[in-house]
Amino acid sequence: MKTLPVALAIGLGILAIVLFSRLTPPITTDSDFAVAELYTELATRGRLLVGPYSRFGWNHPGPFYFYLQAPLYALGGHKAAALYAGALAMNLAALVTLVWVVWRGTRGGALPGLIGAACVLFAWRAPRLLASPWTAHVPVLPSVTFIVLCAAVVSGRVRLLPLTMAVGSFLAQTHLGFAPLVAGLSAAVLAALLLWRRDDDPPIGRVVSISACVLFALWGLPIGEAVSHGGGNLAALWRFFVTAAGPGHSLRDALFNWSYGLTGILRPDFGLAWGGHFGMRGLWWVLPCAVAQVGLLAEIARRDLRAARRFEGALALSALAASCIGLWALTRVRDDILDHEIFWLAAFGAINLAVIAAAGLRALWSTRPPRWNPRPREAAAACALALLLGAYAGVRDLRDFTAFELRRQERSTIVATYESIRDYVRAEGVRKPLVTIDDPLWSHAAGVVLRLQQDGTPVALSDEWLPMFTRAYAATGAEDAVVSIGREGLHAERSARPGNAALFERRGVYVDAIRMTPGRLR
Repeated sequence: MKTLPVALAIGLGILAIVLFSRLTPPITTDSDFAVAELYTELATRGRLLVGPYSRFGWNHPGPFYFYLQAPLYALGGHKAAALYAGALAMNLAALVTLVWVVWRGTRGGALPGLIGAACVLFAWRAPRLLASPWTAHVPVLPSVTFIVLCAAVVSGRVRLLPLTMAVGSFLAQTHLGFAPLVAGLSAAVLAALLLWRRDDDPPIGRVVSISACVLFALWGLPIGEAVSHGGGNLAALWRFFVTAAGPGHSLRDALFNWSYGLTGILRPDFGLAWGGHFGMRGLWWVLPCAVAQVGLLAEIARRDLRAARRFEGALALSALAASCIGLWALTRVRDDILDHEIFWLAAFGAINLAVIAAAGLRALWSTRPPRWNPRPREAAAACALALLLGAYAGVRDLRDFTAFELRRQERSTIVATYESIRDYVRAEGVRKPLVTIDDPLWSHAAGVVLRLQQDGTPVALSDEWLPMFTRAYAATGAEDAVVSIGREGLHAERSARPGNAALFERRGVYVDAIRMTPGRLR
């Protein structure tokens, strides 16, 4: 790519995100979106050391995603719309990169256009995906880019190794479910660089050194957090998955879930996954179709490598390895397998089908006169069309998603709750309240804590909520009031305390407060 056009496109993209964010009315977030916005807010202040929160009580390995969002969020006026626009920018950048890498690897043919079309079809069948800032959605399309980058590096384009490591780090830090994919393909790439090299391949010493520096920079915060907190989050991950590992899933169970995910874009019930339970509808063809994908990829890789089509062969191998790693990863899932834990496999299935279709067309065209073969100009037009459709789908998703969020009137209770706490703190001269949260109201409370953070009101949270909200909210002993966000039963208990102040009541949400002596909170 030429440097000036790329820099101009990036500059215009940033300007568009900032304008969109500032012109969009404020969105009140709750649940996981509020937690993600809170983490981004902490990143703008350089106070975030851990990755996204997991329902199992630990955090994903690192905060790379939130530090990517932080500049856009700050320039956008600290408004939630910037997160949606930022997610779209990341997905479109991933789409452009993967089409460009495949185009450079093939210099024509059907493969670049088919892969671009497959990714756009995947996004089209999962409305709002491209603009979703949820950390289970954001890494999905970049994971396909990672697969393509690995193939490019293995085929001899070693200058792409630092970018490959950066994308892999983004995936692993944003959602731990991608860590097996990143680790497996990265190990395969490094092995191929050492063992599968030709005399005319460029030297790799300098590129490997640059890649090591990239990894050190991107993993510095997670490692620093672990060192400064007695093992910290990385130690918690080790305990959960290794020393205290619980039962996973049998290969048979994983196989059915894997095939259901891998055939996602072909299923009539496919859609955007939001972390809930799902029921496989007994589609008899999904398992044979998934197994056929793997078998055909192996045969395509063998034929392409024998025919000296190095990139095509490496891409088929990378897609094959990614699919198999996905199967193994499902055997390690603790508790029930939820829909978002197989959703990303549908993206792998999409590029599998693109690789298979391109190989089929290549075989067909080899039996036809030369005029049947697509010329580079036609292939470039197909790529451009896929990217334009992807951009259109992304803008559609962004407008759709933000409009949906703005229509959610029930979130007005979050703003009212926040205002009641803010007014109490200011009227009573409270320096720093300790906020306690009733478990079922955590989603509501996340939006409240975010708004207190944004207006500069210092708050602490009780210890059981620190894994979700990070140790940035740990009590220090300076807290001089307790503010409770709870349901009616907790409110009745709090109301009996001498000195209790009832601050708020609406839709089953109650807020109570009581002054306390600093250092003696209970």
